[in-house]
Amino acid sequence: MMPTSDAPPLDPKQPPVATLAPVSLPRQVVVCLAAWLVPGLGHGLLGRYGRAVLIGGSIYTMVVLGLLMRGHLYSPFDPDELLGLRDVLSKVCLIGQMGIGVLQPILRALGFGVSFEFKAATYEYGTYFLVVAGLLNYLVMFDVFDIAKGRKA
Repeated sequence: MMPTSDAPPLDPKQPPVATLAPVSLPRQVVVCLAAWLVPGLGHGLLGRYGRAVLIGGSIYTMVVLGLLMRGHLYSPFDPDELLGLRDVLSKVCLIGQMGIGVLQPILRALGFGVSFEFKAATYEYGTYFLVVAGLLNYLVMFDVFDIAKGRKA
């Protein structure tokens, strides 16, 4: 007796399912670096334009909201920020904020997120919006890598 299967029989009229072709290793590195430097660019380079717009828009929105709440952008070159009791927290925030890529040093150079003259009530919320935006972009880099590797559609 032949075993039965619940799967439908193959239809010769339907085209075969396309398999994902992995991208070469140098291109994987380039795509991941692009995803870090400019949020959304990695997905755009892989042809996932909908994801690129959604992810880039989400991360940039979080950055803008963080700056509107007077959040602080940390710098690896300012010793006053990295000394004292908040040393570990400052470094963790810096690592998180570095995830927003080239936007972080550009905003800092333009003077956004560096002034301590007026701390709004939303200061900490804004700072953590900036940190979470960077951490979200790190997760996006893993997604780009998986797509480039051919492990994810």
